[in-house]
Order: sequence, then C-alpha cells, then structure tokens
Amino acid sequence: MQGGVVVITKHDQPKAVLISMNEYTALSNAAESRINTLSAEFDSLLMRMQRPGVRNSMLAAFRASPKQIGKAAVVAARKRG
Repeated sequence: MQGGVVVITKHDQPKAVLISMNEYTALSNAAESRINTLSAEFDSLLMRMQRPGVRNSMLAAFRASPKQIGKAAVVAARKRG
C-alpha cells in the first residue's frame, strides 16, 4: 500500500477497493464539504422563501392553475430578453 489501490474481486468481478487512509480521508472530507455547501444553499433559499412578501407569492404560485403558471413564465422570459 504505497499509494496504490487494491481491487478485491469475487469471480473476476470487482467487489471492493482498498485505499490508503489519506485517500479515504480526502474522499470523505470532499463529500462532507459538498453536502454542507448544498445544505447551506438550501437553508438560505428556504429562509428567503419564508419572508412575508415572498411567502405569499409562493403560496399564490402553488395555488395557480397551469394556465396561470404558463402566462407567468412567458412574462418572466420576456423580461429577461
């Protein structure tokens, strides 16, 4: 285990991989960092959606008919150019 990877097979099919602790730690930290970033983004979006004006707009959006949502999408697309 000098930086290499060992693949464990069963009937010539890969079943597991043996890696160094340094590689494992790096992989574990990267995944945790991504989860924390996504969690923070979600929390921020949720907080913005809970403000009084936005909250009422979201409630109206969920109550809107498909036709109303379509019209709103066209208006928003035209504003963006």
